[in-house]
Amino acid sequence: MELRRRPTRRPRPAAAAGAPAPAAAVAKDRRLAGINLRYFALRAVLFGVVLAVVLLLGAGGFLAFVLALVISGLMSYPLALRQRRAVVAVMENRHGGRR
Repeated sequence: MELRRRPTRRPRPAAAAGAPAPAAAVAKDRRLAGINLRYFALRAVLFGVVLAVVLLLGAGGFLAFVLALVISGLMSYPLALRQRRAVVAVMENRHGGRR
């Protein structure tokens, strides 16, 4: 019986201690952070608007919070599609198209 060897990954070279990160990596991190910040801000504003509307309609307390959470979650799926796709594209580029 012959045993097969698993292909192994070569370890990436460790960065020198105290060496600055490459400019491209820093730029990608800033780009991803900016996209994530816009996505979070869009979702937070949408939740706030829906919560205000639900409170104006007369729901109160915990019920208003839950209703706003559900409604804004459903609304954010089509409204934040562009930001979500941008995050996925950046992550795929970062990992070389691997999932």
